[in-house]
Amino acid sequence: MKTNELREKYLSFFESKGCVRRPSDVLVPKDDPTVLFTPAGMNQFKNEFMGIGKLEFTAATTCQKCLRTGDITNVGVTAYHHTFFEMLGNFSFGDYFKREAIHWAWEFLTDPKWLGLEKDRLTVSVYKGRWGFDEEAFNIWKDEIGLDPDRIACLEEDENYWPASAPSDGPDGVCGPCSEIFYHPPGIDGDVEIWNLVFTQFNRVGDPPDNLRPLPSRNIDTGMGLERTAAVLQGVLSNFENDVLKPLCEAAGEVVGVNYSFDAKEGRAVRRIADHVRAATFAMHEGVVPDKDKEKYVIRQLIRRAQLEGYLLGKREPFLFEVVPAVVDVMKDAYPDIAETVEGVQHTLKEEESQFLETIDRNLSSFKKTAKVARQDNSPFPGKEAFRLHTEGGFLIELTEAMAEDEGVEVDRPEFDKLMKDFQATSRVNKSFDVM
Repeated sequence: MKTNELREKYLSFFESKGCVRRPSDVLVPKDDPTVLFTPAGMNQFKNEFMGIGKLEFTAATTCQKCLRTGDITNVGVTAYHHTFFEMLGNFSFGDYFKREAIHWAWEFLTDPKWLGLEKDRLTVSVYKGRWGFDEEAFNIWKDEIGLDPDRIACLEEDENYWPASAPSDGPDGVCGPCSEIFYHPPGIDGDVEIWNLVFTQFNRVGDPPDNLRPLPSRNIDTGMGLERTAAVLQGVLSNFENDVLKPLCEAAGEVVGVNYSFDAKEGRAVRRIADHVRAATFAMHEGVVPDKDKEKYVIRQLIRRAQLEGYLLGKREPFLFEVVPAVVDVMKDAYPDIAETVEGVQHTLKEEESQFLETIDRNLSSFKKTAKVARQDNSPFPGKEAFRLHTEGGFLIELTEAMAEDEGVEVDRPEFDKLMKDFQATSRVNKSFDVM
């Protein structure tokens, strides 16, 4: 099943259950100061979840454009991490609850009319921990869906609560247990989490015990990763091998002059380039220009990380802008407006790339002098100098480490990390970067 077909099937299925189909919200929220980018499907429904204003509908379904950077170092390394991704979701604002959410999820996954996954390859989890047991969800899975108890994992609040560990650690406010659904692909060890059902049924007030107060209106918030589920349905072992992301990786590989394959030496670098350019293209389409503050700083960092991968593969001129048409080509069916800003995005991206290359050239002699001294003294490349290059010169630590290795020296990473931690604690820019 193609990614576009999966997206449409999901939305159509939940429409058939009475959910109102809503378009994806913007990637860069204009009226939500708590996030720089939309991190999940529920964000556009915060007022509905909190009971603010008049409800125009009590159940909805969306495919939401999202951007997160919390796991950025894993992008291109693992099979499933991205910065930009799409989240399928169905929501209830005091309408349906656990029984319907679980039954509908199972129907969509296993009915041949929809996804038709093998039931024996699916397992689930529910919350059972120090502060309670979601026995209601457990019994629905066991008695109504018919799952053997051995296929229902009971997990603690750090795994099966939203927000994670909310009963113990907070924050105060709306929270609830989760039930996750996993698929076991043929021929590999381990399971893939494909869907998370969140049952927001409590208001946390203060520290435990007895701090979970039942909400008068119970809600549902679910999330299914589009790229991940598409990979499962297509029988490939990585999101980057699905019908949307593999062509994008191949296009990125062509631009940097390598033949892309998942297991190739350059595979990780090409996947990171493809991912980061997709994220930057969508953000810049919404008017985010790379700069030094907030969401603009995040996009600048994504661009520079992607450019760094190409630089280390020998690209000494702007090249990311050439990948933008490939992003548009694989995404325009779902988001046709992305095609309207191709030239503007390419122009801005090329300028940003040129600026970063000038930054590298400007700091190269300083780097080489320090590396030469470190090599002669048989000592590490000072973390203090790596920190200065990173924060003042825009010479990314990853670039310093890679070039230091070529010079036969190792960066004093513990010193760098300590300085970076202190810097992040006091820097407004980096606090903004961590908001997501």
